[in-house]
Amino acid sequence: MIWLDFSMFLVLLGLFLYVFSSSTVTVLHRIYIFLHVVFMLWPLFQFASQTVSDTSYRLFYLSGSYIGLSLLGIGWFAFILFLTGQYYVIRKSRLFLISVPALVSVTVVVWNPDGRFLRIDSALEPLKQLQHGSLYWVMIGQLVLYLTVSLVILLYKLGRRDDSARQRKMVRTALNGVFVLSFFAIMDFVVNVAYIDYFARYIPLISVGMTVTAIYIVHAISRNKVFDIIQIVQRDIMNTMSMGIIVMDENGMIIEINKVIKPFIRFRVGDIFNLEAMVSPFKNETRRQLLEFFEAQRLRPLDRIEVELAMDMNHIQHVIVQSAPILNQKKRVVGRVITIQDVTELRMLVEETNTQNELLQERNRELLIMQDELYQANKKLEHMAITDGLTGCYNRRYLLQQLEGEIVNNFKYGIPFSIFLFDLDYFKSINDRYGHIIGDEVLCSTVEAVRSALRLTDVLARFGGEEFTVYLPHTNREQADIIADRVKEAVEQNLVLTGANGVPVNVTISMGVISIEQIEPSALEQPKAFLRELMAQADAALYEAKYNGRNRIVKRKLA
Repeated sequence: MIWLDFSMFLVLLGLFLYVFSSSTVTVLHRIYIFLHVVFMLWPLFQFASQTVSDTSYRLFYLSGSYIGLSLLGIGWFAFILFLTGQYYVIRKSRLFLISVPALVSVTVVVWNPDGRFLRIDSALEPLKQLQHGSLYWVMIGQLVLYLTVSLVILLYKLGRRDDSARQRKMVRTALNGVFVLSFFAIMDFVVNVAYIDYFARYIPLISVGMTVTAIYIVHAISRNKVFDIIQIVQRDIMNTMSMGIIVMDENGMIIEINKVIKPFIRFRVGDIFNLEAMVSPFKNETRRQLLEFFEAQRLRPLDRIEVELAMDMNHIQHVIVQSAPILNQKKRVVGRVITIQDVTELRMLVEETNTQNELLQERNRELLIMQDELYQANKKLEHMAITDGLTGCYNRRYLLQQLEGEIVNNFKYGIPFSIFLFDLDYFKSINDRYGHIIGDEVLCSTVEAVRSALRLTDVLARFGGEEFTVYLPHTNREQADIIADRVKEAVEQNLVLTGANGVPVNVTISMGVISIEQIEPSALEQPKAFLRELMAQADAALYEAKYNGRNRIVKRKLA
């Protein structure tokens, strides 16, 4: 019967290799692999113990099988937790605590003090030489503990009605596994312990039970695709992505490809990636860009590379092609991912946005031009509102507004100022003799002559007709007299060509000059009244100059 143990080991090994090679390795895979290895240890070491006659070797192999049996409880318990969705129970902080009973049992098996767990008595009959001590029940107790807790969890999950049908099916699978294993364990105790004299030989029912349980679980896993759920989810996710994906191994074999990529490239899983097949559907510039892209990938295998292409496929499509290496923990390239993303709509939106931005910028430029034109027009209107249209001097309204504010400040800070009031002598006769056009030329020429004799700070305004006013800030009587003489002389020397037989016209002016150096504080109470009085005094001085023969200056000083 020893070959039955070995045969069971080979069956378990085959199942182990099948599960390991046919599925993606997840946490649930790792736990099942651990459980499967534990299943394998018992028949393997039981077989080995029966192939040697030396007592020490037999004891060593038997201890190995009992170590595997000690780990069966924790392996099965962990597998049940993950299979039923209770994986949150196994955390790093709780893992050691959960494993304590199994670790104690393994310690007892390895230590085996004075043979109180297991010993071989060669003096007895062959079937009775294997003796279990009191510590043997430590292992049995922890196995019963793990199986009992697993059974409670399974029955609790089975009694819940809010779990999915698939979840309930997995719970029933695990529950059936517990019953199968428990049945063979009880049968093994009955046959090989209680009634060993009756059967007169050792029958490895535990090995058979483990094998049957493993076969049942693997069958259920394969039928219900318990381990394939990750692959199904991955495939569904890839096929629902808007981005085309090609996954290759280090040898260039395509191991995964989604549906989105098929309109662009005719590859299938298992094909070797072929550059010529990749670029053949494309022409001209697109083909050249793709060749440069894959050449850059070849020269820089560790870099992430990207290129944007405009492909003509019944209509222009803009796509972004990316290539990125897949690295293992040692930073070694074990594969490559190529993605193709259609960005046509995004590109159209960007182009539309750019067009709208250009239109907006053009409208902004037009608006700025309009604003500038409006500003210039407002400046012209403002200039027209305060100046005389013929001579370009300030008008009477602007001058009086300025003087009203200036007088208050001059009085407040004791600043002297002067005012000229003058008009052209016999100007009516010039209009009558030469006409109003020549008269206007004489007015403008006289204004230019007066300006040439004034300072930049002096304000010249047309007061009405041929009458003009000059405001001279910061100017006392002596300074005003000098400037008045200069103005009078500049006008006398100014000649205006009339165009009538080349005869020039010469005019003179009569001027009244008022200088203010000190003012009584009471004048600040009514600045407008004071200004009227001031202009009346200047007008009186002007008429005095005209009355006394014209072409002269009458000067007065107030305070």
